Amino acid sequence: MKGLFIKDFSYIKESKLLFLILVLFGFGSSYFYKKPTFVLGYFSVFPGIILMSTISYDSINHGFTSLFTLPIKKEDYLKQKYSLGILLGLLFLFFAICISSIGYYRIQQSFHFLNSDFLQGCLLTLMFSYFVIAIITPVGVYFEAQRSQLAMIIVFGGIFLFVALIYFLTKFIGFDLETIIDSLIENHLSITTLATVIFTFICNIISYHISLKLLNKKEY
Repeated sequence: MKGLFIKDFSYIKESKLLFLILVLFGFGSSYFYKKPTFVLGYFSVFPGIILMSTISYDSINHGFTSLFTLPIKKEDYLKQKYSLGILLGLLFLFFAICISSIGYYRIQQSFHFLNSDFLQGCLLTLMFSYFVIAIITPVGVYFEAQRSQLAMIIVFGGIFLFVALIYFLTKFIGFDLETIIDSLIENHLSITTLATVIFTFICNIISYHISLKLLNKKEY
């Protein structure tokens, strides 16, 4: 599994200029537009995107065929991908916390924002990153490199359409979902955070088994 990490980090290293641009854009948005929380959501989608790109890279030119002729089990390959997703989520969360903290300090001239609510909000953001990974990993395994762009459109377009559908449907029936969510976050943040962590954990377990079934169905 160590070799798989070295391979993926070597690939990610080649994208260091893109990393720098993303960080600078996030910093500029947080600093100049005085919206420190923007960067938390902004960085939350990148772990999934980068993980998808590593799967696509592995499958280029029948790469999976060569990869699985080595003493590498499909289970170990997937465990490495989900572990990489965890590391990427923590890395981008670190960048987001640093940048948002600079933005908050510029506005408030103090570090009072570093409280339990802020940290739990960061944890919720991290869980969203892992939820995206839970969706994007089996999609990446299924579509591989040839249709990776289509896969990205399906994942992020599907998430957007689902959220928009729920939002307009609740508005149509007079159910104020937005107020309920705000109330839960404001009055029951700890419970909401714990429930989100458990839900995300379950989603990733299901995602792993779906990805494994997809890999086993393919002939390499």
